[in-house]
Amino acid sequence: MIKIDLSKEYSKILKKYLKTFKLESIDIAYLVQTKKDVIDGVLKNEKGIVLYTLEQIAQIFGLRYFEFGNPNYPIPSFDSLPAKTKQRIAYRKKVGPPKEVTYKQSDINDQIKEILARHKIGDQFLAEEIAKQILEKFGNSYSVTEIVNRFKKSFKSNIEKTEKKDTSRETRGPKPLFYRLVKK
Repeated sequence: MIKIDLSKEYSKILKKYLKTFKLESIDIAYLVQTKKDVIDGVLKNEKGIVLYTLEQIAQIFGLRYFEFGNPNYPIPSFDSLPAKTKQRIAYRKKVGPPKEVTYKQSDINDQIKEILARHKIGDQFLAEEIAKQILEKFGNSYSVTEIVNRFKKSFKSNIEKTEKKDTSRETRGPKPLFYRLVKK
């Protein structure tokens, strides 16, 4: 019996289709509604996939899994592809290859530290005020939720939530709570 590496064979076929239609792994992931890492794993022959996903990938090209998996089966013409696939090919042609974006760690913690350095232990403030001061000083806009999340996580030993509410607001809804600097 001849041993065949099905994952490697499938990977070669998928690469051939990507090249033919000028698609990227992110496009396949989008069309089958999975993560790009799954498709990349298949392409690198590092991950296997279930029959259901094989069928979904084949249907991108208007085929069944057994047709797509046959290396001798002819690649379908552009005109015979499903409309959603044609739209994705047009999109990829328009925007070009995807650009990998590497995110650096946010500077929010350093900016909060610098703003808090102006305060004395015991000072009370609203998260909204900190967000506004960061915007004024650094030009970076953070939501109040992002600031509060940093208070709860990165600054939990430096800042505590008080029970005092900002009653000066006349808007509906809950009033924001003040925070207090307890340690520099």
